[in-house]
Amino acid sequence: MIDIDQELKKYGLNREQYESCLKDIKDKINGSNDMDWAEIVAKYNIDCHSDTLRKASQTIFGGQFVADYFREKNAVDTASEGYIAQLRLEKEEVRKERQKLSDERTDYQRSLREQARRESFLEVIERGLAAQIEPLDYKETPVISNDEDMIVCLSDLHAGIEVQNWWNTYNVDVLRGRLCKYIDEVKAIQAVHKCRRCELVLGGDNISGLIHPNLRLQNNENVIEQIKTVITFIGDFVTALQGEFAEIRVHSVSGNHSRLSPNKAEHLNGEELDAMVPFCLKMMFANNPSVTIHEDGYVDNSINTFVTRGGKLFYLVHGDKDTPSNAVKSLTLMTGKKPDAVLMAHRHHNAFDTQYGVKVVQMGCVVGTDDHCVDLRISGEPEQCVIITTRERPVKCLYDIGLK
Repeated sequence: MIDIDQELKKYGLNREQYESCLKDIKDKINGSNDMDWAEIVAKYNIDCHSDTLRKASQTIFGGQFVADYFREKNAVDTASEGYIAQLRLEKEEVRKERQKLSDERTDYQRSLREQARRESFLEVIERGLAAQIEPLDYKETPVISNDEDMIVCLSDLHAGIEVQNWWNTYNVDVLRGRLCKYIDEVKAIQAVHKCRRCELVLGGDNISGLIHPNLRLQNNENVIEQIKTVITFIGDFVTALQGEFAEIRVHSVSGNHSRLSPNKAEHLNGEELDAMVPFCLKMMFANNPSVTIHEDGYVDNSINTFVTRGGKLFYLVHGDKDTPSNAVKSLTLMTGKKPDAVLMAHRHHNAFDTQYGVKVVQMGCVVGTDDHCVDLRISGEPEQCVIITTRERPVKCLYDIGLK
């Protein structure tokens, strides 16, 4: 077997020089370069004559020698790659073992922490059980007086309209029946709370009016008869409740349905037929000291105020000029006084909210779903609400009263 390194040493070449020289010789033989043998000898400083190199190109620079050289070289390279691969695998195994050790250490520390927490928790329980707790020591305190008062909301009667649709039937007889049911509900609530004073708030739209063209077709009474009906019914409503309370105070605002002009742009503030209701009630109960038609709180015909026996300031509006979200802010800025609660109607359903720390109560309606509501694709049950108010809370509780 040829000793490759020994052969190369004869010419003063190492393996790197040999491969480069071999390329130049092959290019010369193939005609790829125009170097002569002397130039190649000089380039690589080969220890031989140019003729000797020319002859050697047939042996050391060609044939079997070259094949043996590269076979040995490839074997060495392959062995090196296998060694490197083996080192890589061993390195990965070391990393795996290191990660396992790290995970075991983390699990162990977690186990220690959990064990310490359990022991600490048990120690806290032991100390807690060992500690002496003072008993509740309850002593009954008799109630000296009841400061609860009742606010009865009554709005959107729309007296005079006749409704017959899929959702609702409504006429004067149905109005009478719903008011009687409402009286029964108020009496049942009063049996629980035994309030001294009743604040009856009339939220407006007592009559159907003529503000929409189709109301002339729906109304079975003219506006004069509507006013007469609603005054009679509300007067009877107050009379029926009179025996339940030491005093009844009536507060009222006008609604948009009672304006004299159907055209809103031509309407003058104060020209609402709802204003006739408190005027007539005042004459009806003129000689009755337990019933007061409260007129001192009017800011104008659309804003009324009253203060409860517990000292809470309430604002009453119909709601056509206000929304539940802006009523507190606008009314406070207009009057300069922040109320404890705002009562509003117009939207035909009960609701309760708090705005800027002020309770906003939205009262429902007695009429229920009429044809105008159907055209607007809204519907709802006839309902009203009753509020229990105290010295501490403007709205201690709220009763949702269904009238159907």
